Amino acid sequence: MMLLRSLLFVPGNRPERFAKALGAGADLICIDLEDAVAPEQKQAARRSVQDYLASLLPADRSRICVRINALSTAWGEQDLQAFKQYPPAVLMLAKCQSALDVQRAAITLPVQCRLIALIETISGLQQASTIAKASKSLVALMFGGADLSAELGCDFSYEPLLFARSQLVLAAAGAGLQLIDVPFIDVDNEKALQAETKKIKALGFTGKAAIHPKQVAAIHQALLPTVAQLDYAKAVLAATANHSGGVLVVQGRMIDRPVILGCQRILAFAGERNGDNC
Repeated sequence: MMLLRSLLFVPGNRPERFAKALGAGADLICIDLEDAVAPEQKQAARRSVQDYLASLLPADRSRICVRINALSTAWGEQDLQAFKQYPPAVLMLAKCQSALDVQRAAITLPVQCRLIALIETISGLQQASTIAKASKSLVALMFGGADLSAELGCDFSYEPLLFARSQLVLAAAGAGLQLIDVPFIDVDNEKALQAETKKIKALGFTGKAAIHPKQVAAIHQALLPTVAQLDYAKAVLAATANHSGGVLVVQGRMIDRPVILGCQRILAFAGERNGDNC
C-alpha cells in the first residue's frame, strides 16, 4: 500500500463532486456514507457510490475509499453487503469498536479490498492494539477526534487529545500500520493546518485527512522532510546498498536497521524511491 499522506473526504450524496475530488491531488479520496449523509438519503447515496465505482477504470478505483456506517447499525450491514461486487480499493469502518468489526469486513469483502479502522470512541481506543492486529487486510488506523472529544467531554483541539493520539501511534506502529489524523476543520486557516500536521507527523502519524481540496497541498507541504533530512536519508540508503557487512557509519553516525527504516520513511514522504530500499 502506498504511503497515505492525505485522505480527502467527499459526501456520498454529492456524486457530482466525486470526479473533482479525485482530481484534487490527494493520495486517497474517501466517499462518506456515514456522517455526511442524512438517514433518508443513505440508500440513494449508496447506489450512487456503487454506480460510480462500477464506472471507473481500475487505476482510478485504486484511489477510492468509502467510509461506511458503523457495523453496529443496519445501514452499516447494508453498506458492507453492497460493496461485495464492486468494492473500492479501501473501505473505512466508521466507529470501529473491536477486532470483530475488522474481521467481519475482511471475510465479507474480496481479498483485494483493504481496510481502514476509524477509531473514534472510548471503547475503540481501548481496543486499538487488538484492532490493529485483527486482519492482514487492515492497512491503516485513523483517529476520529471529533466524536471522541464529544464522548470524553474535552475540547476538540490538539493538546486535550494528545494522549489519545499517542495511544494510536503505539497501536499502529506495533502492527506496522499507517496512521491518519482527523481533518482540521478550519478550512481557511492554512497556517494552523500546517502547524498541526507537523505536530502529528512528529508524533508518528503518516498522514492527515482533509475536508476541502485546498487543504491537500498544505498537508503534503507540511509532511515534506527538510533538505538536510532528505540528503541524509539518501546518503544512508546509498551507503546501505553498497554495504557488504560490518559496522556502517554515515556522516559520523552508526547506521542500524531502525535508522534505515526511518530514512526509507523520509524518502516516502518526499515521494522519492531509492532502489530496493524504499
